[in-house]
Formats: sequence, structure tokens, C-alpha cells
Amino acid sequence: MGLKQYAKHILSPLEAGLERMGPAWATLAMSGAVVLAAFGVHVILKLVEDSPFTELALLNVAIEAFVVAAPLILYSRRVIRQLARSRAELQIMSRRLAATAEQARQSSQAKSAFLANMSHELRTPLNAILGFSEIMKDQHLGPVSNSRYLGYAADIHASGRHLLGIINDVLDLAKIESGKMSLDSAAEFALRPALDAALGMLSGLGEKHGVILRWDAGEVRLVAVERMVHQIVINLVGNAIKFTPEGGMVMLAGAAQPDGGYLLTVRDNGIGMTESEVANALIPFGQNHAKMAVRHEGTGLGLPLAKAMMELHGGRLVVESQRDHGTCVSLFFPTSCIATAQQAAA
Repeated sequence: MGLKQYAKHILSPLEAGLERMGPAWATLAMSGAVVLAAFGVHVILKLVEDSPFTELALLNVAIEAFVVAAPLILYSRRVIRQLARSRAELQIMSRRLAATAEQARQSSQAKSAFLANMSHELRTPLNAILGFSEIMKDQHLGPVSNSRYLGYAADIHASGRHLLGIINDVLDLAKIESGKMSLDSAAEFALRPALDAALGMLSGLGEKHGVILRWDAGEVRLVAVERMVHQIVINLVGNAIKFTPEGGMVMLAGAAQPDGGYLLTVRDNGIGMTESEVANALIPFGQNHAKMAVRHEGTGLGLPLAKAMMELHGGRLVVESQRDHGTCVSLFFPTSCIATAQQAAA
């Protein structure tokens, strides 16, 4: 048994006994012990000095010791009781917080599992709707005489693809939040062709809104999940186009960083956001109610999903924006995502 355990073993019963006595009697008992100790010290000193001691001197020592010790002991025991009570309350709060955190974790897992399961259940019939509507709009089984039916089929197909995109976003976000999304499929690829493919899909959207689209990413090879990088770029550039007025510009540029990483920026001169709107836009399903935002459909998942995917790769997504002065979204890819950096390290 160590010294600390031994002292605790000896003092615990004494403390329990004092607690049973109550504050007043416990203070008197401990003050009496102090008085006796003062008597002993006084007698020893007189013996060492070889000088006589009187009853009056002993009485003075007792009074002085009691007057000094009693208030200190009373105050100290009050502080000790308060500390013990605070410690007990903190322990109760700690257990409650732990229970609340566990409930929150279980609720989050249940929510993610529900979203994943529901997304899967929705995708199965939706794929059938997309397939049949595509057959109808493209007239694979023969001509459709009524042009309005062709238009309806095209609308059904377009709406279905939009709904499928939302479901895919929800499923991806749920997987990331539940820790089921991994980088097992990460591979080396050239960034420029991937950007060309992603931005080529958005050229029609840019023409529709009268927004000029420019990009210059330079030559770099990433080690990442290409599908996720493709999705990140589509989400960010698509948002930039939607919230940039006609005649505006969206510029995508990339540059190597001094630490060996890579920076990809998406900059526009659109409506911009305030600090509170930026914070809201980074929350899943968070949507701002700006004048242009109301005109565009969306779920509020694009930016949070892009941020989550960047963090999954060990990178960062930073949004800088100012109302009526545009927005700049910066994607910081770490050194671990750069193929040349990995080769140099090897």
C-alpha cells in the first residue's frame, strides 16, 4: 500500500466520524486536538530551554490556539463540504452529459441508417421511372403521335434525374456522417481532364443563365476518389453559376502550395453572402433566402457535402464571401493527395 492510499485509509474513518458529529462538535473536537498539540509543543520548548512553565502560561497557550484554530477549522470544513458537494454535482452532470452524448450518437446513427435505407428504397423504383420515361421520350419502341406526351415524358425524366441527384446527395452525406464512406477506391488521376469533364456538364447551365465559365487548373495529379472530386466541383461551380447574375463570371483556378499541397478555387462575382449566411450554407439542408436563392431549387446539401468530402480526404473547404461582391470557395488538398509528393516521399 502506497503512502497516499495509507493516508486515505487512516483519514477516511476519521472524516466520517467528524461528519456524524456535526459542524459545531467537529470544530470543537478538532480545536481541542490543536490545543493539546499546542500544549505539547509549549512543554517541549520549555524543557529544551530549561525554563519553568506555569498554569497561566498553559491557559494562555490554550486560549490562543483555540481562538486561532476554531475559525480556520470551521471555515475549512465548510469549504471542504462545498467542494465535496460540487464534486458530487459535477460527477452527476458528467454522467448525464455522457448519457446525452451516447443518446445523440445513437440518434445520429439511427438517422443516418434511416436516410441510407430510405434512399436505397427510393432509388429502386426511381430507376424504373427513369428507364421507362427515357424509352418514351426517345421513342425507342415506336413513335408517339401526340407531342404533348413526349413533353410530359421528358419532364418526368428530368424530374426523376433531379430527384435521383438529391437522393444520391442524401445517401453520400449519410454515409460520411455514419463513417461508412471510405477512400478505398482512391486512385491517381490527372485533375485537368476530370475538371474538363465536370465543367463540360455545366456549360449548358452557364449558357442558360448567361454566365461566363472559365477555368485553368494547371497540371497536377491527385490521389483521391475521382468521383468525389468530380462531385465537389459540380456542386461548387453549379452553385456559383446559379447565384451569379446574367453577364457575370465564374472562374476556377488551381495552384501548387508551398507546403506541397494544392489549392483549387471557385470564384464568382455573384450576389455573395454575409457571415451568417455562409455559416447557414455550410449546414446540411441549410438554405438562405436571398432574392436569387428563392428562384433556384435545391436541398441545401451541395456545399455541406463538398465540405464533408474534402475533410474525408484530409483537406479543407473555406468559404469567403461578401454581400454583392461575390464568393470564393477554396479547396485545400493536402500533400497526401498529391501524386508527385507521394512519389518524392517514397
